[in-house]
Amino acid sequence: MQKRNKVNKPKLYIVGHGAIGLLFARFLHSEFDVKLIVRSKTKNTECITVKTLDLVVETLSIETVTIDEINAIDNLFIPTKSYQVTNVLTQLQNKINNSATVIFSHNGMPNLTEISQSLTTQNLFFLTTSMAALKRADFAIEHTGFGASFIGALNIHSQKTQTIEYLLNALPNISIEQNINALLWQKLIINIAINPLTAVHQVKNGALVSPHFASDIFGLVNEAVFIANKESVNISLSGALESAYRVMRATAQNYSSMNRDVFKQQQTEINSICGYIHKKGAEYCYPTPFNSRFLALIQDGKP
Repeated sequence: MQKRNKVNKPKLYIVGHGAIGLLFARFLHSEFDVKLIVRSKTKNTECITVKTLDLVVETLSIETVTIDEINAIDNLFIPTKSYQVTNVLTQLQNKINNSATVIFSHNGMPNLTEISQSLTTQNLFFLTTSMAALKRADFAIEHTGFGASFIGALNIHSQKTQTIEYLLNALPNISIEQNINALLWQKLIINIAINPLTAVHQVKNGALVSPHFASDIFGLVNEAVFIANKESVNISLSGALESAYRVMRATAQNYSSMNRDVFKQQQTEINSICGYIHKKGAEYCYPTPFNSRFLALIQDGKP
């Protein structure tokens, strides 16, 4: 496919410069005029450095903008932490055009009520990915894992826009998912099996295949599968465990995002992962001792 020059490329705003945001910018700049939304800046462009899976160092120049410099947004990618979404929408809501395409991507279950109340007419999508990246500096990352990505509509009126077509062309190993809710649950359960344990014990993902962790993994996943089934999502316990262990092995040398957050003493996404199961368990009067325990451990900062 012939690449279009920058003049013909649609603008795509990416919120922040986290590891996944920068990794996706590397791929998406072939189809979009990518702009990174930053809190403050000292220059108009940043040199992004990416160490690829082939250990080749690539560089690309990406324009940076602050919120005040934006007039209107037609295409927006929000690869932030789950707890940052509310603040992002509050700050950008008046900048996002009514027919814009907005793509969310984070760990844990998205707050669909909050998102749909903030963006009522826009085309809303959620993207899940098994690709992994490690941030080495503000605008430097290392691509550490290659996996499949899926994107699906978050509301019934969202249409497969030209933006999504360009995105499918630019990203490797990505496909449309019609049942995004089931996919979100599958990803959530994998996060539940991996993130809290790697954070509490400060180990890489591959360490969890040890029998030492089997009881906690079984308890965490079992509770999540029960809630998923109550939410009319058909997931089997055996299938969920198999998927979790497959990801552990495929990402054996990776640190989970929650592991790094705890290591750096930063806020985690535990509320939208174990916290989501804890909350749903209370709604269904179903005890969730494993998810509730890890929620409390990480919230209290005592891993």
